[in-house]
Amino acid sequence: MKSDKQKQAIAQSRNKELSAVANLDPQFYCQGDIGTFISLYLQAEVFAKKIQRYYRTDTNKNGKDELNIKVLKAAISHFSLSFKHNDVDSLFKGGSGTQNNKSARQLRNGYLHSLSANDKKEITSKSAVFNSKLKAFLALRV
Repeated sequence: MKSDKQKQAIAQSRNKELSAVANLDPQFYCQGDIGTFISLYLQAEVFAKKIQRYYRTDTNKNGKDELNIKVLKAAISHFSLSFKHNDVDSLFKGGSGTQNNKSARQLRNGYLHSLSANDKKEITSKSAVFNSKLKAFLALRV
């Protein structure tokens, strides 16, 4: 079992790594709402995968490095992070989704992989809400 001092050192190291995700910012902001959304989403996905990895390490669970919404929710609960599970769904839910009801992940996939005009329109109309949630997610620390 780890001492409190060891736990604090691990948390500090992890939080430093999470903070470093901001340095990975692709800086697509000059492309307006779409670019801002894409920049924030890409950072949030990397961030989510790191949190999942920390959770798997702490709980001795194996798994792939790909984003898994169930594992992400378990990690958020494990670290007692203040982020609503509904917001996790609205950001990271996979699958194809339905028009005007897609998660940020579904919109990112549709736009980047197919240049979907409908997804671009939906990103633009929901960018303020998504960007706010993505920024709040990126501010979490374990």
